[in-house]
Amino acid sequence: MEKQIEFDNSNLHERVYLYLRDKIMQNQLTPGSRISYERLQEELGVSKTPLRDAINRLQQEGLVEVKPRSGTYVTIPKVQDIIEIYDVRKSLERTAVQLAIPKIPREVLQSLLNEAEEAEAEIKMGNRDRFFIADRNLHQTIIQYSGNKRLITFMETLEVQIRWFGIIIAKNFDRPLQANDMHKKILNAIYKSDIQGAQQLMEDHIEEIKLYTVADYS
Repeated sequence: MEKQIEFDNSNLHERVYLYLRDKIMQNQLTPGSRISYERLQEELGVSKTPLRDAINRLQQEGLVEVKPRSGTYVTIPKVQDIIEIYDVRKSLERTAVQLAIPKIPREVLQSLLNEAEEAEAEIKMGNRDRFFIADRNLHQTIIQYSGNKRLITFMETLEVQIRWFGIIIAKNFDRPLQANDMHKKILNAIYKSDIQGAQQLMEDHIEEIKLYTVADYS
């Protein structure tokens, strides 16, 4: 019998949701795998209500799929879903770069560059976790400094799936290194206030990730 996870009952719905989301994001619940309510209830020591609420939220985010008379499964992303999400992301982040360049402080850019250098060193030692942290920090920082509330909100709705897809590119050792190299080029262009150059690099970067992700799922 598996050891029961102990949850603080305060904000239980949120905690169950985050627990399941993290298991999916870390590929502990892999695409296509069936989700057992009974096993999770026993594992987490919770009733069906917070579990059902968490599943509904994950379904809205596209991470799980409920099939009538069959069960609940971790979603297997469709190629068209990946293409659509990255095309939307490409347009939003291109705009974010343009809006952020006049506002983002030099010390913030330097900190992001330092983080990219640290991530590169970690990747070469076989540790990709530092890359994922640096990756999301770079993109989220640029988005936040855009100052456009609607753009920020739109990106937040895509964030979970973008992070999930991002795990896919790490299957190939070279891809995090290539992505990290693009991060440094983007940051250097922003540092020089080269709006068009930074926008093009960001667009190329996201298009490249899209193609890699599609290739791994085709």
